[in-house]
This record gives sequence, C-alpha cells and structure tokens, in this order.
Amino acid sequence: MKLLIIGFLVLSLGCASSYTDTMFPVIRDLNRGTPSQAMDRLRQVFPDSTGRDRLLYLMELGNLARYSGQHTVARSALLAADRLSDLQRGTDIGQQAQSMITSDLALDFRGADYEKVFINYCLAASYASTGDTQEAAVEARRVNEKLAEFNASYGENPNRYSEDAFVRYFMGVLYEMNGDWDDALISYRLALAAYDSIYARDYGLGAPEQLKRDILRLSDYTGFESLHLELLERWGYLGYSRPAGDTGEIVAVVETGSISPRAESFFTVHSEDRIYRMALPVIPDFPRRHFSGSIQAGGRSSSLFLVQDMNSIARENLEDMAGRNVLRAAARLAVKAGVAELGENIAEELTDNENVSSGIGLILSIFGAASERADLRAWLTLPAQIQMARLTLPRGTYPVSVTVNGRTWTAEEVEVIPGEIALVFFREEAGIGPGIRY
Repeated sequence: MKLLIIGFLVLSLGCASSYTDTMFPVIRDLNRGTPSQAMDRLRQVFPDSTGRDRLLYLMELGNLARYSGQHTVARSALLAADRLSDLQRGTDIGQQAQSMITSDLALDFRGADYEKVFINYCLAASYASTGDTQEAAVEARRVNEKLAEFNASYGENPNRYSEDAFVRYFMGVLYEMNGDWDDALISYRLALAAYDSIYARDYGLGAPEQLKRDILRLSDYTGFESLHLELLERWGYLGYSRPAGDTGEIVAVVETGSISPRAESFFTVHSEDRIYRMALPVIPDFPRRHFSGSIQAGGRSSSLFLVQDMNSIARENLEDMAGRNVLRAAARLAVKAGVAELGENIAEELTDNENVSSGIGLILSIFGAASERADLRAWLTLPAQIQMARLTLPRGTYPVSVTVNGRTWTAEEVEVIPGEIALVFFREEAGIGPGIRY
C-alpha cells in the first residue's frame, strides 16, 4: 500500500505543464488585442523552437506576425513552416521507439491536415493584405496540391477533412481580384459542393446564400447562360441583381475568437504491484459560439455570414485520429508493462529477493505511467470561426467599420473602384480586447 501511495505521488509530480498551459499567456495577450506582445511572449515561453516543435513554433510565430501587421516576419516564418512540413516525410525509427516508452511528445510535431492547409491560407491573407493578390493566388493554389496529396494518401479510408470550402471561396475572391473570372466561378462552385456535402454533414455548416449569389453573378457575367438559367430555376434570384457599372465591392474577412485547445483524457488503473496509465487528447464539444455583426461603409451595411468553423474541423480531425491514438496508447501501455515485468525478472535473478524485485517492477511501472502524456500540441493562434461580408458601393473612398456582437471598430479608409474588389481583414479578439485590422 505504501508503494502505491508513493506511486501516485510520483504520478502527480510527473504531470508537467502541457502545451495548452504553456500557450495560455500567449493567447491571453492575443485576445487582449496585443498580438505584438503575444509574439514576444511566444519567444519567451515556447519550449522548443528549434527541435521537435519547430514547425509549430513557425506556425504560431507567423500567424501572430500576420495579426501584428509584420508581414515580412509573417511570410518568412510561414514559408519556412511550409517547407519544413513538406520535408517531414517517412518515419524516424528512433523517435518512434522513444515514443513507445515515453509518449507521443517524443515525436516531431507534423500538424494536422487542416493546419498544413492553413499555412497557405495565412500566407495568402498576408500577401492580399498588402495588395499582392498574384502571390496570394499562388499560395491559394498550393491548397489544391496539398488536398490532392492528402486524399491520395488515405486511399479508400479518406479523412473527413478532404476539402476546404472556405479556402475555395477565398480563392474565388482572389481570382476575381485578378480578373480570372472562369477560375473564380470554378472555385465558387467547388466551395458550394464542399459546403453542401462535407461541411453540412460533418461540421453542421451549410452553404452561405451569398456564395450562391456570387455563382449566379459570375455565371451571368461570364456568359454561361445555360448554367445561369439552371441555377435560377433551382434557387430563384436570392436577391441577386446585376451590379451597376459604376460600383465596386468591399469584401471583409473577419476572424473571430480563438480555436479550442486540446485537453487530456486519461485512464489510470492499478493492481497490487503495478500502475498503468493511458492518456488521449480530446477537444471538448462546446456549442458553437454565436457571432452576429456587419460591415458598414458609405451609409450602407452588409451582414457577416459564417464561412468556417475551425473548432468543428479540429474536433472532427481528432475524431478521425482517435482509433490510431487509442491503438498507439494501448501498444505503448503494453510495452511499458513489458519493461516493468522484464525489470522485475532481472532484479529477481540478480538479488534472489522477491520484495526487491517486485519493488523494482512497481517503480518501473510508476515511471511508465508518469511519462504517459497526451499530445496536446496544436496550432492555437488560429481563430475559432471565420466570417465574411460583401458590400457593393459606388466609386469613392470610405472608412470601413465592423461590428461583431455589439462591438464596433473602424479601419482606415478603403478605396472602392468600379468593377474591382477591395479586400480587408479583421480579427475580433474573443470579446476581450479591441479588434485588429491587419
């Protein structure tokens, strides 16, 4: 009994700070509307910026720099992250062996599929923020390559995250800005297909009506008359009308909240002379936070509409990995149990003392249980949701205001040019601090 008490004390001491705990002050600074301070904090607290968590560090740093308006730093970090992610292929036997006697924290962080895709979204958003829509479109096209590669690797057992409707929609906006109308229409239709299938089924998020209006508008503009008439018959006009020739458009992308961190779910059992522990990562299933708001300019307004629920995507991705995580945890438990048994047998041969050998077996099982940790590493500076709004205005220069859940902030003035799109980005700071225009 005394040995068991000691074992549980060792277990409690073995519960080191998790990645979620480490990032708490960084996310707090970000949610207070001070991303530059969050960057400084990240550099102070990040446990491993050059080793196994290098990719994660680059992703967090790049996104915080983007929010801070430090786009040179953002692009340098995110491009390095994209290159490193591409290089992380194959299996490191040494890391795999170490992970089987400790935990999955011994492995390089490689990121979930949606995180790898969002490296390119963040790069595209950074380029678009400074008016470089050609480079933004290049990064958006990288998403095509990545999704095709992911889907090919899963074969007959596809991951739920096999398409990204929001990124497709965002790509369509970029193509429009570059005058690639046919490509824009294709992207909008791919976004619609993803919303109507994967997103509605797995994430509870259907296609925004604005997307359908955009498809109606471009099918009309590009002369795809049969498609346009077919869609009108299917949907009706949905408030669609041809834009006046002297008008342009403001498109706002508003990132809201902070993505939910992972938590640890663990199971500990003990017998007279053994302690066993299995730990798994989970994301609590909270109800979707409701955001309402609009953008305002030139005496007009347009409501925000939800285009991406990052929490749902992260949670479903973890569900996809649950079977693999359970199998790895169970295999690791068996290895650790075997190590404890082997240690006890060796001790008994060397000492011929059952009390000593059983004590050695218990101590080894205690250390095996204490080293069992769920891998809570994830890209935590991503938003919880992404909203969009589109507002048509006559030629002019306008201050743009954004209201989210009753809180309003105003960006610098935006020039509206007939036939063109002005793209603006905001981040709403989880209801705590002021919003950020970046």
